Amino acid sequence: MRDIVRFPRSVFLGIILGVSSAGAESILDRIGWKGATGPVIVILTVIFSSIAAFLILYYFRQRYSRYRAKRRHSEQLFAETIERLGFTPREHARIRQVLKHENVSEPQVIFQSISLYERCIDKEVKSLLARNISPELRREENDLLHSIRRKAGFHHLALEHPLVSTRNIAIGQTGAIYGRNLKRPLIQQASVVDSNEFIFSLQYNVDKEDVCYIQPGDEIKFAFSRQNDSVYGVPLEVVSAEGAGIIDVYHTLNLRRNQLRQYVRIELTLPVKFRLINTADPEKSDIRRGESVESKMSDISGGGLSFICERSLRVGDLISLGFDLPNAKFVGVSGKVLRISLQEGKSKTFYRHHVQFINLEPRRRDLIVKYVFDKQRQINQWR
Repeated sequence: MRDIVRFPRSVFLGIILGVSSAGAESILDRIGWKGATGPVIVILTVIFSSIAAFLILYYFRQRYSRYRAKRRHSEQLFAETIERLGFTPREHARIRQVLKHENVSEPQVIFQSISLYERCIDKEVKSLLARNISPELRREENDLLHSIRRKAGFHHLALEHPLVSTRNIAIGQTGAIYGRNLKRPLIQQASVVDSNEFIFSLQYNVDKEDVCYIQPGDEIKFAFSRQNDSVYGVPLEVVSAEGAGIIDVYHTLNLRRNQLRQYVRIELTLPVKFRLINTADPEKSDIRRGESVESKMSDISGGGLSFICERSLRVGDLISLGFDLPNAKFVGVSGKVLRISLQEGKSKTFYRHHVQFINLEPRRRDLIVKYVFDKQRQINQWR
């Protein structure tokens, strides 16, 4: 019976109705249609309908039990993470509230995905701004959200991880400020000098830059290059502009990114296996050390690959990869998980793991680069 409930719902229900109908017809064939009086037909119909109803009820009960078990496990992981990170009761309640901005079935994933975290925070801040809260309450809310960010480990973003929000921009980041005319910058060099959960500040030297008039509500663009990452262009709304060369702007998730990759990356779907070699906290990991897991590759380059899996590794985990390309077989390729993003499926959430190759032999890397180059050339021929 346990194997039956694993069928897709439509297949399972079809089998139940088919068996019930076949059983009734078989009995009626034996006793003969002519001998089947009305009461007999009614009784047989009731019996087989009851059996079908029982099986359907059992199926949905088993499904609901699995759902409840999954929810309990998820809540347990969330509670353990809250305790491990040292959240106060107020911070615990607030992260619960923040999670409501996204349709998340497993709450602990907010600590595993910076993309999800930043989307939730951005919506929470926008809701607070829409309420036009007082400066005192705004400072209080900022302190609370900043404490949550720090304890969750999202106050600092590694250079190899692409920015998700302007809240991830490091203090001291320099760039140019453009107006509506993007051909020539209004300000040649400006630096990020302050940032909180609501706004961040750009400062420029008024003695070295041409005088420009920027008003609250104006739209500007902050363009900058981030080391080992990309060139970014960020459209921003001005909150205030002081004469001392300070421009306050609202945060945004609308970051336009032009990658500076050393290797070209292509999208593809191929089987890939991986084993967890090392993790910082084995007891909290969804995947056991040494366990072999099958997944689907989603892209690859000479520098790394990404794959999609139902279970999540952790950022910083070391893994061993195995996959086949048309021109070579790769076994025991060492990799490090750089970041994890969520990918919503029809009925469940998947985890997309972005992995960097570690100490890959030049000969084997060249095989990957050659495959990517040939594949990209084939794609371009059909465009």
